Amino acid sequence: MSSSVEVQKLLSNGDDDESSYFPYIEFSESNLVDFQRAAAAAFASMSLNHTGKTLVLQKGGIKSILQLCNHSDLTISRDAVFSIANFVASPDLCQYVVKEGGIETIKIVVSANTNVEVLRDASRALSSLSTDDATKGIMVSQEIPKVLCKLAKRPDNSTQRFAALALCNLCSGTREQKELVVKQGVLRVLLFLLRFPDLEVERCASLAIAGLSLGSDRNKAEVIDNGFVRPLIDTITYPDLRMRQCALLALNGISLGEVAETKECAVKENGLSPILDLVKSDDDESIHAGLYMLGTLAENDEIRDTLVAMDCLQLIVNKSSTGSIEIKRAAAYFLSLLSECPEYHDDIQLFGGLESVVALSSLVDDECQDYGAFTLAFLADNKSFQVPLVKMGGVRPLVSMMETSSQARHFAALGKLSTLAADMFCTFIYNTNTYNIPLSYTWLLALLKLADNFDNHVSIAEEGGINALLRLGKNKTTSDTVNYQASITVSRLAKHAAGKSALGNKHNE
Repeated sequence: MSSSVEVQKLLSNGDDDESSYFPYIEFSESNLVDFQRAAAAAFASMSLNHTGKTLVLQKGGIKSILQLCNHSDLTISRDAVFSIANFVASPDLCQYVVKEGGIETIKIVVSANTNVEVLRDASRALSSLSTDDATKGIMVSQEIPKVLCKLAKRPDNSTQRFAALALCNLCSGTREQKELVVKQGVLRVLLFLLRFPDLEVERCASLAIAGLSLGSDRNKAEVIDNGFVRPLIDTITYPDLRMRQCALLALNGISLGEVAETKECAVKENGLSPILDLVKSDDDESIHAGLYMLGTLAENDEIRDTLVAMDCLQLIVNKSSTGSIEIKRAAAYFLSLLSECPEYHDDIQLFGGLESVVALSSLVDDECQDYGAFTLAFLADNKSFQVPLVKMGGVRPLVSMMETSSQARHFAALGKLSTLAADMFCTFIYNTNTYNIPLSYTWLLALLKLADNFDNHVSIAEEGGINALLRLGKNKTTSDTVNYQASITVSRLAKHAAGKSALGNKHNE
């Protein structure tokens, strides 16, 4: 009867004081196994729908179910664990199971059982619990990763999948949690799962490595030492698109950061060619992930030289003009890294990079604008590029940024990819910024460098640059340095215009 939603609604309408409306808790506490089996079966039926779950919660039945989970009778234990797995599948009910000691109960169930169905539902319950951020810390502190490692090695395919998913979720917690997860010995099991024939399991293992690597240099070193780079590089050649994307995300997680060894490991394992092959594919997600990886690796000077020698620049310029907005962002980041080095400027011009940078700066996307402004500032420092950039329309996007930008956008885009990139740009702009302009006004720095060339003054005026500079100079919210440089630039433009006018009058006389 308890499996019927209509009966469940009738039971919910009863008063809590009338035990006759909900006898299952009393049944679960009976000394007779048959009554306990009936209670466990009823709880399992009610856990199949939200009405039944709410009823059990209102009547205080979760504690009774957890007590039945470790029953010596297999039928009772199986139904009880099945019920808990169904309960925690609802995110709003997880906290009630955790408060009643559900995590510790499942841990005991796994250690005391070999039944396939019990372990399958136990791993399913843990995979659902691991999605809650507050619960992750509790699970890690109670050494649930060790339990999941045991479940991941079970022969049952569903148990492996749920365990791998739970491990993946736990590996995306805080840095302290991630490092504690590694200490519990999960890397050896993840390496086993990464070579498993089940693609779902392999994907979870790749994402788990990505989670462990992000934000922890200690974990990255452990991952590299345990030999994960080679299997991940092999994985990005798989025909399965999602598998390739997960593996690339893991490689990016390993490579991000200031430690040179984390980037060099991909090169040592001959990973550059497979990554470039992905960028040449027709799948947008693979192209984006590949470009993102190339940008991560290009933060290393030696690797950047190697990539340029592999003729990847033409490929990246082409992708920046035809790809999705995510691809354009990744391409813009790579071009900004190359433009930092004057020795690459001729290559950028040769392969149409100047036009691409201007086009990226003209997009409405904030991230592309930020990267474009940085790149234009680098390229405009090259005197031979100042006039061509203006003729290509490089002033208009900079003026637009002057009219719409604010200091609140300072490095907002860079933070999405890499702290190292922000530090690198800070250092370069600081060293080359002869105007002492705050870093949040890189677009102004680019415009001022273009204004160094007198041949650009008319174009700057025609694109509204003078009006924008005047408004910026009178803006009380900007720094004194910015106001001063804006005023000086307007003065230089006016002086040049006056000089040309006097020259013309003299010629007429």
